Amino acid sequence: MRTIEPNLQLRDALAGDPVLGRVDLAALQTQYEQVSQRFHSHFRHGRLAQHENAMFHRIRYLDLLSRPWQGRVLDLGNDKPFLAWFLRRLHPQASFDVVSYEIPESPVQLFEVDIEREPLPFEENSFDQVIFTEVIEHLWRDPSYCINQMNRVLRPKGSLYLTTPNACDRHSLVCVLWQANPNQRSGYYATLESGHLHLFTVAQIRCLLQAHGFDIVHEGTEDLYGHTRPDENIEAMIRQISPHRALMNETIVVEASKGSSCGNPSYPLEIFPDGCPVQFKGAIVEFSRSRSSA
Repeated sequence: MRTIEPNLQLRDALAGDPVLGRVDLAALQTQYEQVSQRFHSHFRHGRLAQHENAMFHRIRYLDLLSRPWQGRVLDLGNDKPFLAWFLRRLHPQASFDVVSYEIPESPVQLFEVDIEREPLPFEENSFDQVIFTEVIEHLWRDPSYCINQMNRVLRPKGSLYLTTPNACDRHSLVCVLWQANPNQRSGYYATLESGHLHLFTVAQIRCLLQAHGFDIVHEGTEDLYGHTRPDENIEAMIRQISPHRALMNETIVVEASKGSSCGNPSYPLEIFPDGCPVQFKGAIVEFSRSRSSA
């Protein structure tokens, strides 16, 4: 773990921008593209890529920014300065701590933590809310360790807001029919965590959270990306066959509260067939040895 201080020049430029200083939620909803362009114009590198990413996540970001954040909030796994900045800008009544990998030119302080192995650098029962959105699908070794740590740092009855791509959405069904991979980020990336390594179902997320002391307050699915196009033939087939029509939107959305503390991570067999996280053995050992001796 290490602490990464904010880029003060970038922070001051954003804070001093008269246009960004007038942006509230209503303005962001009606002028999102212009606000994103203005925001990312202050970055020295990757302006276009950052802006395009913000546009891709537009529906999800606006939904997230419109939620009532308050108290001390842990923003876990957020690697997007745009989102981190506007969470603070639009919710001054809350304080945010961001845990992420290093983000070039971050205007906010970061805690760089390997969340599948390293403990979160915070006291137990110290947060009111946790934001954990579009992260768990990137974890490849031990998501239970991360969930356990979230439980540790949340106060009793503190809330967790989690989203992740839905393995069973309509878009995946259409992909199957058109011979496209339902996991759109299934490629071989230079880093494992760049892909979507495990797509979850609603039942699996529920199982994982309940195994770590969380009570489910709300679970469902929403279209937070706009990939899915209405098709009456698909809808007719779903109505005829599926008992879970309400759980077939693009994104799993779960709100949970800390019902009880839990000691060690738990590995339910529905998700971990061997009852444990990924082990350092098999082909990965030989790969590691060959790389270290090269």
